[in-house]
Amino acid sequence: MYSHKTVLVSCNIINSPQAMPLATAILKSYQPYKTEVDVILKNFHLNDTPFKAAETILKCNPGSVGLSIYIWNRDFLVQTAELIKAENKDIIIFAGGAEITAAALSLMDNNNFNYLIRGEGEIPFVKLLEFLTGKEKIKPGKLLNMSWLNDLELIPSPFLSSNLDPADWDGLLWELSRGCPYNCSFCSESRGVKGVRYYREERIRKELILFEEKKTEQIFVLDPTFNIDRDRALGIIGLIKEYAPNIHFIFEIRAELLDEELAAAFAELHCSLQIGLQSSRINVLKNVNRSFDPDQFSKKISLLNKYGAVFGLDLIYGLPGDTISGFLGSLDYALNQIPNHLDIFRLSVFPGTVLYEEAESFNLLFEENVPYSVISSPGYNNTELDKSEKIAHAVDIFYNKGKSAGWFLSITDILDISPSKFFIEFSTFLIDHNTLTNLYELQHKFLEHIFAQRNKTDYLPTALDLCKFHYLYSEALYAEPKSTGSIVEESSLLNERFTRSSALKTGGFNFDVTLYAEQGMIDIRDFVKNNIREKSYALIFNNRYEIETLAVEKYIYDIVEKITGEYTLSEIFGQLDIEPADVEEFIGFLLELSLIVPENSGTIVSK
Repeated sequence: MYSHKTVLVSCNIINSPQAMPLATAILKSYQPYKTEVDVILKNFHLNDTPFKAAETILKCNPGSVGLSIYIWNRDFLVQTAELIKAENKDIIIFAGGAEITAAALSLMDNNNFNYLIRGEGEIPFVKLLEFLTGKEKIKPGKLLNMSWLNDLELIPSPFLSSNLDPADWDGLLWELSRGCPYNCSFCSESRGVKGVRYYREERIRKELILFEEKKTEQIFVLDPTFNIDRDRALGIIGLIKEYAPNIHFIFEIRAELLDEELAAAFAELHCSLQIGLQSSRINVLKNVNRSFDPDQFSKKISLLNKYGAVFGLDLIYGLPGDTISGFLGSLDYALNQIPNHLDIFRLSVFPGTVLYEEAESFNLLFEENVPYSVISSPGYNNTELDKSEKIAHAVDIFYNKGKSAGWFLSITDILDISPSKFFIEFSTFLIDHNTLTNLYELQHKFLEHIFAQRNKTDYLPTALDLCKFHYLYSEALYAEPKSTGSIVEESSLLNERFTRSSALKTGGFNFDVTLYAEQGMIDIRDFVKNNIREKSYALIFNNRYEIETLAVEKYIYDIVEKITGEYTLSEIFGQLDIEPADVEEFIGFLLELSLIVPENSGTIVSK
């Protein structure tokens, strides 16, 4: 019989692959009084309401409620606590999480919170349970003492202990270590904690086996610097290759710590890397306790490009000592590293960080409440910050969402324009074209605009080809092919209506399409000089996660274009004056790879 019931509450921004209640599940796994305390996990999203959250929690009839508070859910959970207390003032409410660690004092006077837990929550949570269940008679203070577990093996795996079933989530958050050896002043990750503590290899191996068995698709590794210990990183990569080769992993790494072997190992994994550049200005980074060697950084990044590893970079605008021209220079530097994506953020001066304490010395003006965004600094006024925000949005649209990493520098080179200038112009273009929702159409129209503006229209057909080819390649790469089910007899194929699988894309091009598939970054000037302009047609498709480009004759292209479910194959052949026997082999090829499927979704064809 349980003597106490507590509800641990998470609230994520949206329902995404990373929206899982890892922190609260770890607390449930760690608490030793499993026969006396009933710990219930509840997970919400910001598209819910505090009223709904409070109502759901109250239905559990808890004696206490623990809220996991972060910058994005603070207002939501503070309102939830208020609603719970209004309904039942006797329920004990405690809170932890990054926002409490950083800004606990801001809630000390809020009577809806009985206890606040800073730092790692395991030890304070157990001490609080001891008091709530009568094992400890001395009432703790509202602000519980910060404490850390030196041996992480004392914390049972929330996955292996069945408190989290990987099958219930589209993606997982995975903790392999705690702590950070760096002391960036805009981050509180390492404050009060010395060194890095690791989970042991045997636990990692067992979790990987479980993740693969549960068919997990994506895992975000929470280590702030996965490759801080090179040999350990290589060892974990080896375990992933052996036990979980089909899962996509996301790692945060330091470029400075890369070497040839590690870059090659990352490239062999189904993974992507995130690297915090933040700025390319040495003096600006020095202000936030970061060192930087631009030549060394580029050398290390070149290893990732050499082996074809997928990676992204982070930039922050508004750092102390920075200017808008400095930010634009950092943007140029970052894009010249050819990252697969570039994430750009306005500086947030978070409570609990060194930068928060030093903000006055840098004359930083920032918002007092969430999200604590910088408003201005001596070298970066509010208008310039807003302009930078628009540029960051333009990069996200054209470069990230538009998947233009593979051809972007070819465009800026032929236009004789810096990447930052390109995105300044695109951010202005977006103002008058914000109704365009199709990314390819938006990119296409802007390329027409900027090539005409700079009198480079002779090179526009190649630029548009590059844009189309990479767009179709990306669409095929991320497509989910239709599955097959019931059977259509071969004899009735001509009378069947087929549709194209989402894994099959078609396109017409101004030059031989195979040239784009065979070459890397193209020098457009040389390309136009050395190749004859001739119309070509292609099928670009996902064949068991390998993207293939097949150049086809115009009549084959026309057939595929008409396979939309509107006409039978017989009707299509009649419209195009084609003998079925002439394309029998090709149709069989499309069917074999499930690139076309009967309109009655979920069917296959027997031969």
